[in-house]
Amino acid sequence: MLQVIQSGALKAVKSHQVNTISQAAEFGLESGRLWLVDQISKGGTSPIVITNTRKLSISGDCLGLHGYTDTTQKIWYSYSQVNQDLTTSSDADYSRYTYDFYVQRVGHQTTLNGYNYIPQTTQGSDTLTVNTYTDRRVFYRVISCGYGPERKKIVPLQVFLSTGGDASSGNASRNINIEGYYRP
Repeated sequence: MLQVIQSGALKAVKSHQVNTISQAAEFGLESGRLWLVDQISKGGTSPIVITNTRKLSISGDCLGLHGYTDTTQKIWYSYSQVNQDLTTSSDADYSRYTYDFYVQRVGHQTTLNGYNYIPQTTQGSDTLTVNTYTDRRVFYRVISCGYGPERKKIVPLQVFLSTGGDASSGNASRNINIEGYYRP
């Protein structure tokens, strides 16, 4: 009977850890989206293009889980935060969970009628000028990883966002649209 109780308690702890790691990864996505909202909502009416001006050598489990496995390349991004603590309180349990996130401008993989996409890779320099204005739709991706205690367990998540676009198609220039979520 004791083994059954201990087994149930262990399963409950593991379930709690997986849920908390997933929440840490989601918090990374939301942090990246809010940073993008802050940048896009700066003065003016035309959409601002946030470009990939920073680069980092590809390494680590998080980037590997998001498909960056060629360590001879670099990942280009607009903004990142690494090893962020999940909690803002003194709760010792949640302070063991952390997250990383990267905000990237990306190209859209397919072309749809009526949209003007700007292609972009995230393993090379950006083709647009920083803080330029455009009326075309611009796509962004936030990649995030949530980590468990001692960074032994990882949950990777991605969110795809877009800004701008032709108002006749129902897009607002400074609005951020969620295009979809993905778990690699």
